[in-house]
Amino acid sequence: MQRRVIIMGGVAAIMLVGCSPHSTQLSADTYLVKCEQMFGEMSDCVALARKQCPAGYDVLSAKDETSSGAIVGEDQTIHYTGNVKRSMLIRCP
Repeated sequence: MQRRVIIMGGVAAIMLVGCSPHSTQLSADTYLVKCEQMFGEMSDCVALARKQCPAGYDVLSAKDETSSGAIVGEDQTIHYTGNVKRSMLIRCP
């Protein structure tokens, strides 16, 4: 029982941590904006893109993928979401 509580606590901690949105400059006017936090949304990428390119931007590509699964225990199933991949490749004018 105690082992299950520890595992569930660890899974919950990983889910809450996530990564904060950030951008990486790829060229003088092109940026890769990543927002892969667990409970975030694509709008987090949009907000960061607007901050990165205040005069506007063109979206060259975008990805919003989330996988999910379940851990099956002796007497319960724990559903989880993992591998959040959200990003936008943008170009500032």
